[in-house]
Amino acid sequence: MKKLISIVLFSFIFVGCSNKQLYQAGQDYQTSLCVEQSASQQKHNTCFETNKKTYQEYDKERKETIKKHPLSSL
Repeated sequence: MKKLISIVLFSFIFVGCSNKQLYQAGQDYQTSLCVEQSASQQKHNTCFETNKKTYQEYDKERKETIKKHPLSSL
């Protein structure tokens, strides 16, 4: 029963998120993993500098890639 409630709750949360929020959550997760795995202060600092692409830049690249894909015209 707990599993079912968790799935239903997660579904409602997921549906309520926009693409931009999901993108940001993914970026935050990658940064968090990088920080956890960093062995030095320098590596720690680079974790915050690597994923600087904004959602708008990401979305523009994503749409351009979709247009170029041969199956996008189907």
